[in-house]
Amino acid sequence: MNKHLVMVMLLSAITLNAWANNTSDTTDIERQQPAHWSHLPIWGDKARELGYELPIPVGLNIYYNKQSVAYDAKDNFNLGLTGSGWLNKINADVVIPADDVIITGEDESIQLRADAWVLPFLNVYGLAGYTKGHKDILADLSNAEVMVNGSLVSNGLNMTLPIPIEYTAYNLGFGAVLAGQAEVIPGMHPFIFTGVAAFTNSWTTTTDSTIQTYIGSIRMGQRYDVGGDKLAFLVGYNYQMINQKIGGSYDFNIPLLGRPGGIVIDYDVHLVSSESHNMSVSMVYDFGPKDEWNVFIEYGFLNWDQLLLSVGRRF
Repeated sequence: MNKHLVMVMLLSAITLNAWANNTSDTTDIERQQPAHWSHLPIWGDKARELGYELPIPVGLNIYYNKQSVAYDAKDNFNLGLTGSGWLNKINADVVIPADDVIITGEDESIQLRADAWVLPFLNVYGLAGYTKGHKDILADLSNAEVMVNGSLVSNGLNMTLPIPIEYTAYNLGFGAVLAGQAEVIPGMHPFIFTGVAAFTNSWTTTTDSTIQTYIGSIRMGQRYDVGGDKLAFLVGYNYQMINQKIGGSYDFNIPLLGRPGGIVIDYDVHLVSSESHNMSVSMVYDFGPKDEWNVFIEYGFLNWDQLLLSVGRRF
């Protein structure tokens, strides 16, 4: 998701064509849906005998995910300050209380996901991808402890220190989807439901950092036949927890008093996403001779902004 992500990722809604369309013409369904080359899903023959239309079991999708998230420092923010040029004698350690640190971030990611319906109601998937992101840190030093060359020299400084952090990351993840439908109101289109659980781990290439993203979601909506295609609209509740440890250096190479020099900051912070609960609206469109192609669009709102786009094909 990664936040990236991630994640990231609430990626599983595109499998909406898994939700059964019950029909009384079992023979037609069996003729249209022969056993798949993968022999998946398990118990698929039984489901088709009962008159349920099942999706093509195996799929590949490409996802684009963009999200803006606020973070909290989980513990104190530690800085090491080293002078350069004529300031090379400066060697300080600064400890900033977690409550005095404001962190915001934005991530964009591209993910490739492979999935399979192992049971008529259970889909499992794995994903791999690339993320580009940044964190903007504002550290209020008014309550910071400042140690210079091992001696406490100040219990605070009247300044706010900005630290921009740019990074890229590679990630791997896995997840599972439970899907079903229910006729809530007699005579009305049945409601379709999904429950998702997923985990993604990312390794950054430009900072000393790893990112763990935990995802859960529940979606509910309805699906309609549009010509020979299928269109679904859903609303969802999404859970996302991002856990990230960041370490690295930032060079404030600013000449002082007309003389070359600056300050190199070594930073170390453990952060988590400020909010973990969100809402979303999404749309899924399945098309093609066998509904083998799909497009998925989702917008997340309430506690963070998120846009998720996907195009995929089933085989």
